Amino acid sequence: MTQQHQGERALPEQFDAVLKTMEGIVTSYFMGGRLEQALHTLRAGQSLLELPEVPAAARARFLLCYGRMLTLKTQFENAPEDEAIELLQQARQLGKQVDDARLIADAVDSIGFAGYTVASNRHEGDPSLLQGYFQEGLERRQELQDQRGISESLFHLGLIADIIDQPEQAHDYYTQSLQLAQKYNYAREAAEALRHLGFHAQREGNLPEAQRYFSEALQMAEQCGMQMYLPFAHVTLADVYLEQKELDRASEHAQQALELARRLDVKRAQIFALFSSGGIRQARGETQQARDCYEQAHALAQSIGLGYAIQRASDALQHLPGSVDSQSSANEQER
Repeated sequence: MTQQHQGERALPEQFDAVLKTMEGIVTSYFMGGRLEQALHTLRAGQSLLELPEVPAAARARFLLCYGRMLTLKTQFENAPEDEAIELLQQARQLGKQVDDARLIADAVDSIGFAGYTVASNRHEGDPSLLQGYFQEGLERRQELQDQRGISESLFHLGLIADIIDQPEQAHDYYTQSLQLAQKYNYAREAAEALRHLGFHAQREGNLPEAQRYFSEALQMAEQCGMQMYLPFAHVTLADVYLEQKELDRASEHAQQALELARRLDVKRAQIFALFSSGGIRQARGETQQARDCYEQAHALAQSIGLGYAIQRASDALQHLPGSVDSQSSANEQER
């Protein structure tokens, strides 16, 4: 065999190694809070997938990584989801061609999460239809004994149960997800489950328990270097401290959330941090500063088309003392 032929036979393995390296770079960028650089790396690598020497399994794995990152861009910035779903479906199809059970399971779950992200951000579609993706993902991962994947799918089933107003079922899923994550030391999965258990406690009025969950979630996110999630973790603590009327502690976390969100350029986190800051300013009687926060939140929400946040900001502005609607309501009460 000639040296040229030997080199050509090595190409599939070499391309597989190159794409794995790029996926590692993407993960490092994302964990460091640099989503745009992660996506730039994926765009650069996508052209390699057209080369015939690239193994189908490597193409599928890369497409899965790319689709997941685009889904995160949708989650954080309300970006269009079409490309993400298309890439994830391609990954699933290629996974079937090469009979890669783990990749198929990951792709199925990821397609469901992309759909959930759209339903959550824009309040569009029927989220209950996504349950099938997560259930299939769970069953496939159980067959593979993929404990991390099982924890993730249970968490995702909890998200759907929450959004279709089945809080007890959601709580059960989050608890199961957390138990697995804690057993096998999966910090990212534990952080997400803890945060949503905190939301449940907060809705039920159990603020000390909510605070405990949110504090643990922040610690877990910091432990595994989840930079993109840290602003959201601080926002949850700011909001629960505000409800407990601990305004100094609330302000500390809101400020950290806003600084992190601006540094990382996570617009959705900036919006939530501004809502928290506005609520704290309002509680202190600082009406103009609260108005500034809500107006900034409104402008950011409009810039990414986040409808429910636009409405929330509008409502907050209308209910501030001195606003037209607030004055009208006061006049009605006087009559």
